[in-house]
Amino acid sequence: MLRVRLLAVALLGLVPLVSGCVGDEPTVALLVADGSDPATRAVDVEGFTDRVEATCDECRVTVYDAEGDAETQKSQARQAEASSADVIVVVPVEPDDLDTVTGRELPVVSLGTLVPGSDRYVGLAGGDVGQQGSDLEAARDVLMGEEPSMTYVPTRAMSEQAADVALAYLADEPVPDGEDVDGVESWLYDDQEVTVDTLTSVLVAQGAVSLDDLCSGATEKRCARLGLR
Repeated sequence: MLRVRLLAVALLGLVPLVSGCVGDEPTVALLVADGSDPATRAVDVEGFTDRVEATCDECRVTVYDAEGDAETQKSQARQAEASSADVIVVVPVEPDDLDTVTGRELPVVSLGTLVPGSDRYVGLAGGDVGQQGSDLEAARDVLMGEEPSMTYVPTRAMSEQAADVALAYLADEPVPDGEDVDGVESWLYDDQEVTVDTLTSVLVAQGAVSLDDLCSGATEKRCARLGLR
């Protein structure tokens, strides 16, 4: 197992900063179920990558997108191992089909849905969310009164936590505040029910959508009436 050199300063209270890495570019393989599907909400690839790069000077992220195909994801897992990935973070297409991933010595972190046999898990306390469309689309529907509420999943926070967990493997360091879920050390997040009254205090405040995007075009007048602009 590669070790990374740690600084004493904590990064948002989750995992210490890494000033440098021992070895040639320690690699985190991020296996995404379907990057084109906004309804999955399990991973913020940009947020995950930014977290890794901000925490470890020399670490890199390799992203594999299965585009919704379970067999493709299995093949990508084998490719990641062959390319000398040091840890795999996986948003599974079919979690029960990934025994070929978890049956190896390579550490596996599940994100969004627990893969049987994985080493650690980051997900929702209430399970999967079936809401369709992107956060922005759902928020605009709530704003216009087409839906009474929407469910917000803290995707970026979950992705950053998964990045911290992966880097902890490289550093051979514990990550605080985990809990046991079916024998797997886990970090669970709560989704939030968002109404028209909490669109800005939740979604805009947490960076899930911007006020400009929320209040543009067909929703501009509605925002003005509600005092959101």
